[in-house]
Amino acid sequence: MKPAPQSIESGKLNFLEVLNLGIAQIVLWGGSYFLLSVLAKDIIAEMSWSYQQVYGCLSLALLVSGLLLPLVGRTLQHTERNDVLLFSGLVMAIGLVIIGSSSNFLMFAAGWVIIGTAMAMGLYDALFAAIGKRYSFNVAKSIVWITLVSSLAPSVSWLFTSYILDSFGWRNTCYTYAILLIITIFPIHLYVFKNKEGNKSTLKNETFQSSIELFRYKLYHLLSANFTLGSVISTTVTIYLIEILLHGRIEMSMVLVIIAFLGPSQAMARVIELIIGKRTAIEMSFISTIMIFLGMVLIFISPILAIPGVIVFGIGNGMRSVLRGTLPLSVYGRDNYALIIGRLARMPLLAQATAPFLGGYLIQQFGMVFFLCVISFMAIVNIFLIALIKQAIEQYKLISIHE
Repeated sequence: MKPAPQSIESGKLNFLEVLNLGIAQIVLWGGSYFLLSVLAKDIIAEMSWSYQQVYGCLSLALLVSGLLLPLVGRTLQHTERNDVLLFSGLVMAIGLVIIGSSSNFLMFAAGWVIIGTAMAMGLYDALFAAIGKRYSFNVAKSIVWITLVSSLAPSVSWLFTSYILDSFGWRNTCYTYAILLIITIFPIHLYVFKNKEGNKSTLKNETFQSSIELFRYKLYHLLSANFTLGSVISTTVTIYLIEILLHGRIEMSMVLVIIAFLGPSQAMARVIELIIGKRTAIEMSFISTIMIFLGMVLIFISPILAIPGVIVFGIGNGMRSVLRGTLPLSVYGRDNYALIIGRLARMPLLAQATAPFLGGYLIQQFGMVFFLCVISFMAIVNIFLIALIKQAIEQYKLISIHE
């Protein structure tokens, strides 16, 4: 009889598995969320589509992802295999091939619908759900390590995509990324989850045994609101960061230097989390939200403070990515984790889909200053939400004890 793999015996991911999952996330994020940051200009120039049309397709992909994530969560919760993750790269590759071959806007948009499906199947939320269901020990720490590696996605993918674009054009860049997805994602996920079945769901007919009714209790709605606001803030600031910096009368050459700090600072957030790992998830949420707000303030008030502002914002945003997985885990535990994280991801992604339109509308109609004030106000509201979540967690745990 063959001995069980080390991860089965220890109930946790080993270093090589964590590294591979982080690399897979870099490739998946680069082939979807960060792709248009580099390709949009060339696509618009060749196809004569508007800026709103092209970036609207990314919003469409986020919308599709948000609608599908609850289904992905249920699938992971109620099945013992992780085929959803295994085939995410193949599905995304198909979408990229369609985009690269597109001769009209309908075909281009269809490719992004397929990419949105792949995003639901393979990005953070699905991965965290699969890990939380499968492994017993150090789940939160594994999530931190994976996001430590994958936080380099913006810097790595932008550099890689820019190089391919300059050499081969935007269509061949899509094909190249499709090949990369095919040869990396399936083997990595097969290696990590091979012969590793998750725990069977404790749910029957999608009803909870507990009378708390998790999805109706106010804690769930507070978490959803916090994640949604955080998602909108992060998306709009990231998408319009170059325009924000240019509005501060910073030269484009210097802007490129400043935004280069975003990826490493998000990676730095993971290191900080590991150093102060004894902090609870809700304490880390408070720190993250405060840092995002402070980073935005520094970016907004002076060009001289733009670099430290991007660094502070990046650290806070990096922490937020981790907390998407660790905060629900610390509150609800592992039993229904895949189902809960799938539900919690829906509203943030739907809101994220509207963020490019919302940001563009505010900037065009009311100007950059008004846009920055609105985003800052949202960040302040999110800080107060953390305090409400802390109270709700305490109430939830009291109810759980009495149950």
